[in-house]
Amino acid sequence: PSKLGSSASMDWLTVVSSLLVASLLYVVLQRWLQGKRLPPGTRLPPGPPGRPLVGHVQFTHKDFHCNQAMKWAQQYGPVYRIKTGSADMVILNDFQSIKKFLTKKEVLYRPQNWLFRGEVYGGVATLNGDTWMDNRRFCLHVLRDLGFGKTSMEDHVKEECQCLVEKIAEKKDAPIAIQEYIFPSTSNNIAALVYGSRYPFEHPRRRYLDELLSELFKAIRAGTLVEFLPAFVRKIVSKLPSTRRTVIVSKLTEFIEYTKGQIEQHKATIDEHFNRDFIDGYLKKIKEHENEPNPNFQPRFLLGNLLSFFIAGSNTVAVTIHWHMLNFANNPDTVQARVQREIDEVVGRERQPTWEDRNKMPYTMACIWEMYRWKTVSPLGVPRGAGEDTVFDDYFIPKGTTIIPNVWAVHNDPALWQEPSKFDPSRFFKEDGSLMQPKPEYLIPFSIGKRMCPGEILASVEIFLYITCLLQKYRILPEEGKIHDLDSIDIPLVELNRYKLKFIPR
Repeated sequence: PSKLGSSASMDWLTVVSSLLVASLLYVVLQRWLQGKRLPPGTRLPPGPPGRPLVGHVQFTHKDFHCNQAMKWAQQYGPVYRIKTGSADMVILNDFQSIKKFLTKKEVLYRPQNWLFRGEVYGGVATLNGDTWMDNRRFCLHVLRDLGFGKTSMEDHVKEECQCLVEKIAEKKDAPIAIQEYIFPSTSNNIAALVYGSRYPFEHPRRRYLDELLSELFKAIRAGTLVEFLPAFVRKIVSKLPSTRRTVIVSKLTEFIEYTKGQIEQHKATIDEHFNRDFIDGYLKKIKEHENEPNPNFQPRFLLGNLLSFFIAGSNTVAVTIHWHMLNFANNPDTVQARVQREIDEVVGRERQPTWEDRNKMPYTMACIWEMYRWKTVSPLGVPRGAGEDTVFDDYFIPKGTTIIPNVWAVHNDPALWQEPSKFDPSRFFKEDGSLMQPKPEYLIPFSIGKRMCPGEILASVEIFLYITCLLQKYRILPEEGKIHDLDSIDIPLVELNRYKLKFIPR
C-alpha cells in the first residue's frame, strides 16, 4: 500500500509539474509573439511580475482600486499591464490616460464576459460594431427624451417618489433599512420605461421582479471573479452544477422568459401611431429593418437591451441614493439642513419637486455631483477592449487586451481635488458662488467617450427627485448615535445595508 501511495503521489506531482511547465511555456511563447508584433519605437506597458497560472490575483480583491492599483501606479506609472487568468489587462489610473484611451476608436470594443459568453442576448452594454452603434443611437434617443408615452419618465419617477414617501409614513418614525425600499422603487422606474407602466408597491408582479433582479445581481457580483481564472479552470467551473454561472444563467433565463411574455402582450396590443414604452419603439424598429439580411435590430437585441437597462439602471441608482440618505443622516444640521433650505425656498412644502427646479438649487446639485465623486459606485468602470492592435503614446496595446479605467483613482486624485477624502460640495462652486457649468470633465461616474453610459440624464433625474422629495417631507437621522464608517475608503454593500435610518416628518 505504501508503494501504491507513493506512486500515486509521484503521478500527482508529475501532473502538477507538467501543468506548471506548460503554463510557463505558454506565457513565454505569448510574450515572444507579442514582442514580434511590436511596431518600431514602441513597447508593451510596464507591469509587476505575476504568479504562474493565475497571474495577478490582487485584481480580484474588493479594494484593488484603492489599494494595490495605486501602489502599482506609483511604481510603474499611471498605465501598466497585468494578467488575470487568461486575460491581458491594462489598468489606467489617471484622468489624462483614461481620456486618451477611452476616446480612441480602437478601444470601443466591449470584451465578452464569461458569464454570458455563448448566450444569444446582446444589448447596448455588450454589443459591438455597427449593431452597437445603431442600438446605442436608439437608446440615447429614448433616454435623452426621458421615455415614451403619454406619461413622461419624469412623471413616472415623481409618482414612484410619492409612493415611497407614503410607504415610509406607514412606519411611523420606526427605524427602517431604507435600501429595502429604494431598490424596488428604482427598478420600478425602469419597468415603467421598458414595460410602459409601474406596479403598485405590493403588486405580486413587482415583488416577483424585485426578487428576481436581486438574486441576479447577487449571482453576478459573486460570479464575476471566475472571469479571472485561467481559461481551462474557467471551463471546468462553468460546468459544475453548483457554480454561480449556473445560478446566473438560471435567473437570466427566468428574466428572459418573463420579458418575452411582456413582449408578446405588446405585439398583440401595439398601436402603429403611438409608442407606449421602449418595447413598442423597438418592435417597430425590428419591423422597419426585417427585410435586411442581418439586421441590427432583432428580438434578441431587444431582450439584451431590456436586461442592460435593469442591471445598469436600477442597482447603481439605488446604491447612490442610499449613500445620500446615509450621508444626510450623518450630517443633519449641515448638509441635510442646507439642502432642505433650498427645497423650502424654491419648492416649498406642498408642491412636489420637479427636475426643472434643479436650476435654482445649486447646492443640491453640487451634493449629487460630490456623491458621484466621493462614493464612486463603479470604481473600475466598465471594461473596454482593444478591437485591434493600437499604440498609446509609445505603448503597444495588442488586440484583445482588456482596458480597465480606475475611475476611483481619478475621483480621489489630490492633483484634481483638494482633500479628496472629504465630502465637500463647495468644490463645485465658482468664486462668485455660482455652480460650475458644465461639471468638471474629470468627474466621470458614467465613464467617457462613445461607450459612456447612455442613462446619465435619467439617473440624475431620479437621484435629484428622490433626494428632494424625501427631504421635503422628512428629517433623516441614524437609528442611534452616528454612522461612523462613511469616511472609510471601501465599505461593502452588505455593511451599508445593516444601517437603519429614522424618517421624522417635518
